[in-house]
Amino acid sequence: MFVIGILVVFGVVILIHEYGHFWVAKKLGVKVEKFSLGFGPKIFSWKKNETEYLISLIPFGGYVKMAGEDAVESKSPDEYAALPPGKRALIVASGAIHNILIAYVFLIPVLMLGISRYDGTIIGGLQKGFPAEIAGLKVGDRVISVNDIACKEWFDVVKNVTEQANLAPEKPIIMEIQRDSKILDVSVVAKLMEKDRSMFKGKKRYVIGIMPKEMIVSYNFFQSIGEAGKEYVRMFRVILISFKLLFTGQVSFQELSGPVGISRMTIDIIKAGIASFLYFIAFININLGLVNLFPFFVLDGGHLVGLLGEKLMRRKPSKKLLEIGQNAGFAFLVVMIVLVTYNDILRILTERVSK
Repeated sequence: MFVIGILVVFGVVILIHEYGHFWVAKKLGVKVEKFSLGFGPKIFSWKKNETEYLISLIPFGGYVKMAGEDAVESKSPDEYAALPPGKRALIVASGAIHNILIAYVFLIPVLMLGISRYDGTIIGGLQKGFPAEIAGLKVGDRVISVNDIACKEWFDVVKNVTEQANLAPEKPIIMEIQRDSKILDVSVVAKLMEKDRSMFKGKKRYVIGIMPKEMIVSYNFFQSIGEAGKEYVRMFRVILISFKLLFTGQVSFQELSGPVGISRMTIDIIKAGIASFLYFIAFININLGLVNLFPFFVLDGGHLVGLLGEKLMRRKPSKKLLEIGQNAGFAFLVVMIVLVTYNDILRILTERVSK
C-alpha cells in the first residue's frame, strides 16, 4: 500500500507537469514525439497518432520530447524550433503553471473531508519548563502581537518570535495577548535550542515553548470552493517564506529533501488518512512548480532565461552553446540529486541512532 501511495504521489505530480508541456505544445501546433512518465528504460509503451506514450523504469521524473526540440534552425513548421521565443516560453512554463494551479483542485476534497486547522493565534499547549510557561503564558491565551508586530495566524506567531529572538537574543520579547476579556503584555526571553534536530539544525534557533490550538473543520462542496482558495493562499505563502528562510541562510540546506525524503514523508502521511494525503499532493505540486521556475539551466526557469536572452539579442544561441548549457545543467542535476539523497539517508540514520 505504501509503495502504491509513493508511486501515486510522484506519478500524479509528474503527470500534471508533463501534461502541461504536452497540452500547450499541441495547442500551438508542435509535434510531440514522446510523452514519458519516468526516466530510463521503458517498461511498456503505446502509440496514439504521432505520439509514443511510455512508462519508464525510474519513477522520479518524466519528459515530453517535441520535434525539433534540440534544433537551432527548424526544418518543419510543426517543430518546436519553428516557434517564436514567446510561444516556446509558454510551452516551457506551462508544466510549472499546471502544477501550481492544480493544487487548488486537490484542496477542495481536503476541506470537504475535514482539515486540521490552527484556531487562529490561540495557545493550545505549553512545554514544561520553557520560557512561555515561566513567564506566565497560559493555554487559551490569544496572541495579538509580538514586539508590536501583529499576528493574524499561528504562522505569524512562530515567524515573529523567531525573527525577534534572532535580532536580540538577550532582550525580552513583549507578547501582547488576550486572556478572557483582558489585554495583557507578557515579557518572554527566548531559549536557545542547543541540540536541535529540526530544520534549523546547524543554525541558532530560539524558542519559547508554545504550541497552537488545533481543530478539525469541514465544509460542504460550495463552501469548500471558497475555503480552498484561502487555504491555497496560506499554503503558497508558507512555501514562499520557507524558500526565503532557505536562501537567506536561516534554514540549513541540509534540510533539502529528494525522492527518498519525499517517499518517507508519503508513508507517514498515508497513515494520517486520505485528506492528509491529498493535502500533501497539493503541497508538493506547488513546491515542484515553483522550484522548476528557478533560473537554473536544467530547470524550466533556466530555459525561460535562455529564451528571454534570445528575445533580447534577436538571435538563437549556437548549437555548441546549447550543448554546453545542457551538459552543465545535467551535471548540476546529478550533483543536486546526490546531495539531497545524501541528506535524506543521513537524516534517517541519525534519527535511528538517536532513538
